[in-house]
Amino acid sequence: MNIKKYICLAGLILPVVAMAQQDKTLCDFETPESYVSVRAYDTCPISPFNLNRLKGNVQVVDNDLNEVDSDLGYAPDESAKILGVQRSRYGSNTFGALVELKEPFALEKKTQYIHVKISSTRYTQFMLIGLGNRDDRPWQPATTEQFWSLPTKIGTAGKWKDVVFPVTGAKGVTIKSLLVVVDRQSPHDQKSDFAVFIDDIILSSKVAPFFSKPVYPINYNKTTAHTRADRYIKSVGLGSQTAAVNQDTDKKLYIKNLDDIFLARPGETVTPDISWKGERMHGYAYLDKGNDGKFNVDYTDTGITDNKDLVAFSYYKGEDSKGGTASDDCGVAMPSFRIAEDQTPGIYRMRYKVDWDNADPGGSTTTDNNISDNGGGIVDVLVNIHADEVDIYRAVEDNGGGLNGEILLSNGKPVTGQTTPFGRSFKIKTQPAEGFLLDYVKIRHGYNLEGANMLNENPQWKEYTVQASQFVNGEYTIPADCVDGNIRFVPYFKSKPSGVDSPTPATFTVKAGKGEIVLNAEVATRVEIVNLQGSLLFSGTIEGSRTICVHQGVYIVNGEKILVW
Repeated sequence: MNIKKYICLAGLILPVVAMAQQDKTLCDFETPESYVSVRAYDTCPISPFNLNRLKGNVQVVDNDLNEVDSDLGYAPDESAKILGVQRSRYGSNTFGALVELKEPFALEKKTQYIHVKISSTRYTQFMLIGLGNRDDRPWQPATTEQFWSLPTKIGTAGKWKDVVFPVTGAKGVTIKSLLVVVDRQSPHDQKSDFAVFIDDIILSSKVAPFFSKPVYPINYNKTTAHTRADRYIKSVGLGSQTAAVNQDTDKKLYIKNLDDIFLARPGETVTPDISWKGERMHGYAYLDKGNDGKFNVDYTDTGITDNKDLVAFSYYKGEDSKGGTASDDCGVAMPSFRIAEDQTPGIYRMRYKVDWDNADPGGSTTTDNNISDNGGGIVDVLVNIHADEVDIYRAVEDNGGGLNGEILLSNGKPVTGQTTPFGRSFKIKTQPAEGFLLDYVKIRHGYNLEGANMLNENPQWKEYTVQASQFVNGEYTIPADCVDGNIRFVPYFKSKPSGVDSPTPATFTVKAGKGEIVLNAEVATRVEIVNLQGSLLFSGTIEGSRTICVHQGVYIVNGEKILVW
């Protein structure tokens, strides 16, 4: 495969001068001297890449992704070389490009941030794994996994992005290689390979991306003052829902209010509202339907050619958003609009604007009628476009969360695969495995529950912890205001005190059938695992148990234990 044939659009980057002196470039791929080696790597022991059945395609190539970005006016990445990776459908969810560093670095208890420039030809979810060994254990393999890190923000396809990974750990650990996992999603449904490109790996103390796509821009500095006392926005609304704005006291042209979230449903007809003090101005409402971080609308000096994200307006060139004739003194009251039936449930950004005969979501910039002088204003809010039923499920986490027990509905059914009415409270209970007690439950609610919390600066989910002591008669009620999207449960169970002074290791056999199988060993335990045909897959001793990677329906537990469904 010629990996260079995958050419994608250039992304967004700030000049290199934006980086402080303490930032350290770990690898830039410009010369072979900037790294020890690069190769395909998979942490899954039975991956075909570890069994020498496949050889991954990871190589340094000429940078063809150096076009000028239309939003910035310059090329985001003008380096000569970049690293190309073929994301194989046969690799696990921890498959990627392993970069052996020329200069290893030490982990610290204080969080450090590794910035990796990445451009993917397909939407994907990244991860970074640090490999190395403890300084006081020279015998420890240099490929020992020392951290797994998820990025602080979600990536986009076809754009260069500075993907930021927070990294922390105990002192005395040296990281010698970095595994850039180019797609941490399970590949079981993947039908074809795709290309991902990597450049400039930098260790920094800064969490903010060195470059980022500007989201929901306005045509002025967002701190621009509002100077008119006779004109101001008092509140905005959607149907019967309202959110206070108070532009008269805040004295800002642009106000971002993401605390009050409006609710709507796919297919619902809603009316946007602006409560306004003043006269002879016009109202506009935008909804980022594609969740791409901007409000799109096509227009000319004579009218709107494609509404796109402009969902309602009271006046533009003699018409309103329904296509009816409007007079220029019609005010800010807008017609209703209908949310698409196929709008994906999620959190969306909505913008309200008071301006004069201008469809630009960033505000009028005309010399004789710019928005900073005409007394207008721009207000951003969030809208939760939700289904009538939300999905609920139990998940697992790398530190053992989700194992050794189950989360059930009050009727005794496991939560996974069930739905519950949006905005309505319900009860759960737990079912610890034999020898375990509930410790606490982590509850995450909203959207994109397995991904980053922020999408285009819009929060996607919230998470809170419920202690075992908060369960009443074995049950806990999920509050109605937390049933605002899908819900993810991760129960944590702890071992019951056994009272046994010298426990004896147990010996048992597990036969693998359909469904997930998890081994739990409170003490050192002898295990044999066979498949349905009776062939021995694993024989050995385990201590504890947790799932750490998925590969073609095969579960790898704690690095050695093989479970097959």
